Amino acid sequence: MKRATIALVLVLSACTGGGTSSDVDGTSPLEPVTPESTTTAAGSAQETTVPDTTSTTIVTGNARFVIGSVVFGDEGTIEVGNLGPDTGDLTGFWIAMHPYYLELPSTILAPGKALIVSLAEDADPEFVIPAAGLLPTLKSGSGEIGLYEGGDFGDPEAIIDYVEWGSTGHVRSTVAIEAGLWPEDQAIVVDESVTGLTAGDRSEPGPEGWTPASP
Repeated sequence: MKRATIALVLVLSACTGGGTSSDVDGTSPLEPVTPESTTTAAGSAQETTVPDTTSTTIVTGNARFVIGSVVFGDEGTIEVGNLGPDTGDLTGFWIAMHPYYLELPSTILAPGKALIVSLAEDADPEFVIPAAGLLPTLKSGSGEIGLYEGGDFGDPEAIIDYVEWGSTGHVRSTVAIEAGLWPEDQAIVVDESVTGLTAGDRSEPGPEGWTPASP
């Protein structure tokens, strides 16, 4: 198992938004936010820096963190956002793509807002969370992504969202099925024209809550 941690603190105001540059399909129900600090890969000697900020108490409550969209390819992206009614804190949350695991930066995320994780080699940390080499290529033929609170990836109480496409039986699918987040023996049907996936009605688990995106 390979783990990578991005050590970073982002302070995002609940009233701050604004679209950012990304390859995410515009039909996503979430609005990307701009990171406000720099990031370094695990093990780097360079120190993470953050802008000077005024200490502010942010009340968090009933947040609902989800995988909002997926863009396939070498420069693919994963959108992680908050569909809940309240602001929430992403501290301790992980993206799982066995055997790769990426800890998300500590982030206060307002309702309707999202962070974009990018696999592009030249990803700009001013707009996205760079993850080239930390997560595998997002292949359109088949794959899975799990969103976890905590690093126990075999625990159905730790997984909070999941998506599987192309074929069934991926490593973390059994955890998602046990957690009631994904139906057994079901995957989103994709073909070679599909460039990504966008979350739709997430009231029910499974492929029906996702829309394949095409050019």
